[in-house]
Amino acid sequence: MTSYLVLEAPNGPDRDHKTTRFIADRFVWLALIAPWLWLAINRLWLATAVVIIALLLAGRVSILAGFEPVGLLCGFAIGLITALEGRDFLVRHLIRKGWKLTSVVSAPDLSSAEDIYFSGLSETAETAEQLSQPVWSPSPQNRGDKNFVNDPAGSFLFDLNGRR
Repeated sequence: MTSYLVLEAPNGPDRDHKTTRFIADRFVWLALIAPWLWLAINRLWLATAVVIIALLLAGRVSILAGFEPVGLLCGFAIGLITALEGRDFLVRHLIRKGWKLTSVVSAPDLSSAEDIYFSGLSETAETAEQLSQPVWSPSPQNRGDKNFVNDPAGSFLFDLNGRR
């Protein structure tokens, strides 16, 4: 099972929830291999610049005699940290931009997570605003309607015993 973080747009979800984002909280293989590329794809520009500088420094260290394993391990550590925590970086970045974390859904895949989340939304709040309210008109007695019969038994053809 994977946990999916559900984020809604800064100006609120649209009617069809097309702006609602589901972000899987799991390991990112691309971030392990090329952390700078994954960060750039997700538009985390500052983190991309920091990772590129750190990878360049790790590459320079690995050139030095006796420091080859240190440079390689630093590069691998940067990739591993980005692969493990990259989605958290992305979620925190979106929250700072105004997105709202509304829920965390645990599901085997994305379509199941969407089904679980959207089935839990209450549509009654939206439909309650859209329902038309009945229009109450004054009773015929108060209006002075000519068709109103002031009959003590009511305007029935038969009384309660079934007689005319």
